[in-house]
Amino acid sequence: MPRCNTEALHLYLIGEIFPQLAPPPYGPVAIRRLIREKPVYLFHEREHGIRVIGKFFESDHIPRHEAWRYAKQSYANLKHVREDFGMNNGMYRVVAPLGLKRELAALLVTELAPGKILDYYIARACYNGQSERLFEKLSYLAGFFAKLHRESETHRHVSSTLTQQYLDKVLNSLQHGPLQSSEGHAIRKYAARWWVANEIFNDREVTVHGDATPTNFFFDHQDVVGIDLEKMKQADRCWDLGFLAAELKHHFMWRLSDRWAAEPFIGHFLWAYAVTLGDISFFQMITRKLPLYMSLGLLRIARNTWLDEPYRYLLIQEARRCLKYGL
Repeated sequence: MPRCNTEALHLYLIGEIFPQLAPPPYGPVAIRRLIREKPVYLFHEREHGIRVIGKFFESDHIPRHEAWRYAKQSYANLKHVREDFGMNNGMYRVVAPLGLKRELAALLVTELAPGKILDYYIARACYNGQSERLFEKLSYLAGFFAKLHRESETHRHVSSTLTQQYLDKVLNSLQHGPLQSSEGHAIRKYAARWWVANEIFNDREVTVHGDATPTNFFFDHQDVVGIDLEKMKQADRCWDLGFLAAELKHHFMWRLSDRWAAEPFIGHFLWAYAVTLGDISFFQMITRKLPLYMSLGLLRIARNTWLDEPYRYLLIQEARRCLKYGL
């Protein structure tokens, strides 16, 4: 656990967090780390069965003042989506933020999301032939994004500026890993054609989750619960749709060594999104520019150093193909 006083943590939980969920007195609190790569913990009070999630933003690489800014932004984003977009209950919602504590390594506490993450259903589709369950969950997830995007649509038109900036960012980071200079040059060349194709950006900005990965969405029967909103922003709706499509492509390619295995699921997800919006013309608009955002998503995944380098290079090649043949 990050450097923080365990006694102070316990006092904070029983003094400010647990009373929101059940009356005192409280029993022992068990602490268990949930994610190896991130300081995310489960706090389990056994007397009442209270279970909440704590995420510490401070680390050896992130100083407290910067970590505190991230924690506050994440807390504010959760409240904003719940209160202003009506995603505090019902079929599509995000977890409730319960508290913030700067002195405890910039700690954010939220409720525990029920159900299983999308990655669970992807794995079952890959290894157990449970494709229908994944199709079903992707339909529900499409509904989640449709609600978030519909409720937050602005009058500002989408531009390519944010995507150009992000492409530069990921390419610069990949230069220290598997990205060859020739590959980087080709990606920039093919991407340049997208920046002048103004007609594909004929849409309005919406609020996007910003981190559409298979571990950030939980499924409890038909309910979808989102977590981790610190990267939320106003952008093209395809920031969410394309990044999720890239994750699907990666997970099937990584598990099955088949770059085409995810295609039926990606198509189903996009169609379900358009149908849920009530305007199937969105399907053509989305699929036209999806390769651009998929390439960004694939390049982002390629930054993960826990993946072996030859596979990371395959992701980069796939991103290049998306840019070259997608327009």
